[in-house]
Amino acid sequence: MKEYLNTNFSDIVYGENGFLVELRCNNTFQVQLFGKIKAYLLENQPAWKAAGAIPIPDAVAIFNLIDQLAGEIGFGARKQAARQKMRFLNYRK
Repeated sequence: MKEYLNTNFSDIVYGENGFLVELRCNNTFQVQLFGKIKAYLLENQPAWKAAGAIPIPDAVAIFNLIDQLAGEIGFGARKQAARQKMRFLNYRK
């Protein structure tokens, strides 16, 4: 597995050896990569709140993560995933 010392968030989520590639193509849940994703989100959440927005590259990676983890469960799950995406877009406090 490639080391992610100087990479951006989207590479960790869906890069060549990213979390989603490992999950969907190799059917492996990489706990270390998932931990890095969670840590990145927790670390950047205060800045996103202060700015009133999430940078587009990060938002796209988050949306892809939500979409892929939600899977094809059914209409209700897609509807819930759409609501979660809207919460990210309107995320302000």
